[in-house]
Amino acid sequence: MNSNGYADAKEDYLALLQQEYLEKLVYYALKKTGNKHEAEELAQDIAVQAVISLSNGSEPYEFAHWLWKLARNRYARWAERKHRGRLVTAIIDDEQLAEFEDGGPSVEDRLILKENISLLKRELSLLSFYYREITIAYYIRGERVQDIASNLQLPAGTIKRKLYESRKNIREGMQMAREIGQRSFQAENITFTKSGSDGKGGGPWPLIQRKIPKNILIAAYRNPLTLEELCLEMGISMPYMEEEVQLLADGTLLKEVEKGRYETDFIIVDKTMQSDIFHKLAESGERFSPLLLKLLDSALERIRAVGFIGCHLDTDELYWTLIPRVIDLLSNQAEQAKQVPNQYTARPHQGRWDIVGYEDCQLPYSTFVGHNGNGSKTAAMWAYKIRMENLWNRAGELFSHEVHILANAIQSGKPPELLGDSEKEVIRDLMERGFVKKGSGPVMPTFPVWTREQLHQWVNILKSECFYDELYTIMEEHYDYIYNKIGQHVPDRLVNQLKYVSGSYLSDFRMTGLRYALKHNRITIPDPLTSSTIAMYMELHGLSADRPDGP
Repeated sequence: MNSNGYADAKEDYLALLQQEYLEKLVYYALKKTGNKHEAEELAQDIAVQAVISLSNGSEPYEFAHWLWKLARNRYARWAERKHRGRLVTAIIDDEQLAEFEDGGPSVEDRLILKENISLLKRELSLLSFYYREITIAYYIRGERVQDIASNLQLPAGTIKRKLYESRKNIREGMQMAREIGQRSFQAENITFTKSGSDGKGGGPWPLIQRKIPKNILIAAYRNPLTLEELCLEMGISMPYMEEEVQLLADGTLLKEVEKGRYETDFIIVDKTMQSDIFHKLAESGERFSPLLLKLLDSALERIRAVGFIGCHLDTDELYWTLIPRVIDLLSNQAEQAKQVPNQYTARPHQGRWDIVGYEDCQLPYSTFVGHNGNGSKTAAMWAYKIRMENLWNRAGELFSHEVHILANAIQSGKPPELLGDSEKEVIRDLMERGFVKKGSGPVMPTFPVWTREQLHQWVNILKSECFYDELYTIMEEHYDYIYNKIGQHVPDRLVNQLKYVSGSYLSDFRMTGLRYALKHNRITIPDPLTSSTIAMYMELHGLSADRPDGP
């Protein structure tokens, strides 16, 4: 259609709209609104939109069908604005609305109304579940009180009361100067260490991998907060906050300590405490580490004489294992003396674990050396996880079935060729990975293996040394320092966790001892690392480590 043709058609459509449809639009709007004033307003809105669309080039194939579709769309938008306006009218006082409507709002009036609506949205986002559901159903969706009561299975009187309370709370909230928390725009990070068994639910890890739960836990530590306060601190709406808090509470990471107030239910060590503890460790380590090497040097030959498998390993290789193992011996003794609970806290899904949080803190180096184990009642394989010099994984770790097969193969004294097919395959794989020495003859591990009886023997040897008591005194002093430092601000209900946290910090001496030995060339970094089993060992429970002389 050329421009002249379209201009003629547009004039025809406009004439048709004016002559035949304006009255029909008013009748249609009256049926929809039930109010003469609102009907005129809606009909005018539909007509104006039709004129604008035709002026912008719309070419209806069938004018009546096009117009009524446009009318339905404009009514849907009007209805949505109407429902929202009900809540604005209910909250903003009549005098203020009258000022806006009297002769049309001024620029200043529009700004005030816009600010009020913004505050209204903010307060809606802070309503708890029932208040939010009832308010939105009544004012936004336009549902009747009786229908809302039926849907929520509450008495109609309760719905009316909560609507009244909701309006009151929203008005009061709009008049308050609410300050949004820093975490709404600047999230903080927190890392965790956990000891114990996860149970069937995956332990705490699925709950704390994201920034929102991490920052909820930071905000609520030593500072019981309501859901509303957490919303403001985080800058997120109530529906999301309710879900996050419920998950953390069910996972025993948050606790409702007062009615509607939640507090983090484990200890978080802040940056200042971490820095103070690190420097105290460095100070203690200057006394501790030289004494530890003197203890091992003095007792080493008698320890070798116990006769455990691997007793003839090079001193360098033995010290990688003995240094952290002796530190664990000392720390366990200190924990017993300080009455640190010897069982982890019972958790959901048959889990039993304890957890510590650490605010992000830049220390000169990591002091973390983990201790991972796997196996069964008869044999367990242990590996120290050292966060230094790419030593974290080394040859890796063994699965339970691999520990079982390797322990049986060591005990049997047989060469791999005489083992069963499945056992033979596992041993050959362990040989390639560095856990078993290559060559003919019986299966020989590349790490120490001892029984509990042999462990008790060389522990008694260490305890008979004159340096042992002095090392223990340093360890106990360090525990007391940590307990007092962290305990200054810990709630009384977390006192048992305070003992656990203070005890867990004693494992930092593992890194102190290893770094000192490395610095003084008493141990060296192995090459290649990917097949190294330094700082690993196996314990046999109730079995003898002695093997037959031949197959």
